[in-house]
Amino acid sequence: MRRKIGQLVLLLLILFGMILAGTKKGYQKDVYSAHYVPLDEVCEELSFSIYKEMDWEQILSQKEGYLTKKTAGKILASLGLKEYIPLPEKSGNTALDRREWSSVYTEILAYLDDEKTVTMQNLLLMDVIESDSGCILVTNEGDYPSKYGQHFLTAWDNYQFYLLDGTCVGIAGISEEEALVDNTYIKSVEEGTLTFLSGGAEYEIPVDVSEKGVTEGVADLVFSDGKLQIVRKKEQEIGGKLLSYDENTIEIEGYGRISHTGKIPVYELLEGEDVTESSISKVVLGNMEVSYVIGEEEVCAILIRTPAVIENIRVLLLADDGGKFRSAVYLKADTDARIRFGGNESDYAAGTLLDVSTWFTECNDTFSIQPVTENGKIFLCDEVGNTISNGYPGSVEVRRYEEGYTVVNSVPFETYLTAVVPSEMPSTYEKEALKAQAVCARSYAYIQLMRADLAAFGAHINDSTSYQVYNKVEAGEASRQAVEETKHEVMTYADEVIEAYYFSTSMGYTDTAEVWNPEEMDHYGYLKKVCLNTPETDLDLSDEKTFSDYIRTPHTGFDSEIKYYRWTAQADFHGKEDEIRQILENRHSISPRNVIYYESDGKNETDSMADFGMLEGIEVEKRSTSGSILTLRLSYEHGMVKVFSEYNIRKVIGLGVTNITYQDGSESTGGTILPGAAVSLVKEADNVYTLYGGGYGHGLGMSQNGANGLAKTGMTYKDILNFFYKDISITSLAEK
Repeated sequence: MRRKIGQLVLLLLILFGMILAGTKKGYQKDVYSAHYVPLDEVCEELSFSIYKEMDWEQILSQKEGYLTKKTAGKILASLGLKEYIPLPEKSGNTALDRREWSSVYTEILAYLDDEKTVTMQNLLLMDVIESDSGCILVTNEGDYPSKYGQHFLTAWDNYQFYLLDGTCVGIAGISEEEALVDNTYIKSVEEGTLTFLSGGAEYEIPVDVSEKGVTEGVADLVFSDGKLQIVRKKEQEIGGKLLSYDENTIEIEGYGRISHTGKIPVYELLEGEDVTESSISKVVLGNMEVSYVIGEEEVCAILIRTPAVIENIRVLLLADDGGKFRSAVYLKADTDARIRFGGNESDYAAGTLLDVSTWFTECNDTFSIQPVTENGKIFLCDEVGNTISNGYPGSVEVRRYEEGYTVVNSVPFETYLTAVVPSEMPSTYEKEALKAQAVCARSYAYIQLMRADLAAFGAHINDSTSYQVYNKVEAGEASRQAVEETKHEVMTYADEVIEAYYFSTSMGYTDTAEVWNPEEMDHYGYLKKVCLNTPETDLDLSDEKTFSDYIRTPHTGFDSEIKYYRWTAQADFHGKEDEIRQILENRHSISPRNVIYYESDGKNETDSMADFGMLEGIEVEKRSTSGSILTLRLSYEHGMVKVFSEYNIRKVIGLGVTNITYQDGSESTGGTILPGAAVSLVKEADNVYTLYGGGYGHGLGMSQNGANGLAKTGMTYKDILNFFYKDISITSLAEK
């Protein structure tokens, strides 16, 4: 009898819980979290106000843990809104449900959140991923961290979420609106289950028998009431090479610029492989025939059906001031040429001067010119027809932007290298050194080609030292031969093509990637400390005195005869405070972890150096074992700055340099950047220093002058590359 009574009581409790929970799917999992609002959730929702989350935790502390009418009244009183926002008719200790609190919270936002920092959005919940701080809500509009809801939210329901700074701070409840998961890729519909890709993940959902006719492809999925209701397939496709893209448009060869949806999913449909979702970075600019799914006259998705075939590299030709844009563009070809613009083609005779701006009066398409013969070249000219550049093989494209015109040279990949090698290394250098340079240039260019940092301008790279110097010295027989004899060869590390960094001259050692203060060093395992001195020694130059003694002592090595191997300089930082501050603030804005502001104690960080006062001194805080400065410390009257990364360090010290004397006695005055970061600072007076340094460039990878010295000893280009880059293989791009 007792057992039956106990069972009856248990049944009544379960029924009571179901009444409280309602019948909505998922709420039974946690009655209170689903219907009532925990105070910690309320505290986070209110963190937009003058009180922060911790303040609210103190104001609202109570045993219940859930929002009651009494606590809601305390909130309104604290915000000065008690007279303006009514509360539901309930007793003081009765909990407010989510609907009731949402109504009050909406009124609070209307009164106090003038800048609309908190928004309420209807989002379809697709998945919930547990995290250390709670969970990640995966929705049809993106992922949102949250501390709440993982125990009662249900996938494929549409919710009203409160969002603040990209975080879900609260849950208003269920939304009755339809929700759209757009531009998914349907992989299959089998046995009542639809499998699709979206946002880089794969999902399986049940479907009605009526959806059996749905086939693979790009589609929009419409959800309501926790179920898939409609499948809208997108069948229209066009094909062609991707030439450029930005946040609004995508440029397709043969079609020009077309608007896109803002986020373009890319699906790989390679033969014999599973369908996967990737990103637009997988579409190799100008080297891959792909399909574009069109919906409502916009590009909705990209389909990759065949791998890229690397044929061309696209180089942005910078203006004389080093900028991307030009006020005018004049061109001519040394052979007959064909022009494409606005969907039309026209032929122009060799030597005809073209003012490109006259074409853009009709439309804003891309202007393209290409010689009709393989050996023809295009020249940049001034307005009267004088050539102002070396000739460019391949084709030249001009685009117009609000800031001006850009010029891009699309050139065969191997041909590009023949104009990089002589621009980066004198053609008089040893043949094996030139071949080593060719493999370095090819490896580096391949990485940049796959990355396409300048895709918004229709380019992979530019023609400056930011990437590789291109066509500043015309290709000669030596450079052509170096490229031809190493055709397709690149260096790989862990089966990936390496970013083959190189520089002018060492100071006796090369360095590791720590001089750049990277967040991860593993990627740069092939960049090791290498000694170029003879006999070879492995000195630890991280100690200040050891480095000072080394840099002032003569040594012999594979590039020790080059004038940059050793140098001295005078630096005076008086009157340079404003320039230094500008550099530091600029570099801090680019990478805060590489320029850090501290209070005077050097321990507590601060957001600004505006009140630091006068510069009192500069000193080295830390060096690498190869001697490069890793941390430079600038002391001020009321603060301190620590500078990381060799470029930043060279830039800051370089501001004070008045003259540099090289080991051959030659001099240079001023300059904007120090030759290298392997330098000691000897204080002569307040803010006046004598510098003792060596090397030219960042010091990572191959010393070009060192490579020439090694070649003179009989080393082959493969020997040279394995000397500078560790644990690498030399392989052919044709095999990748």
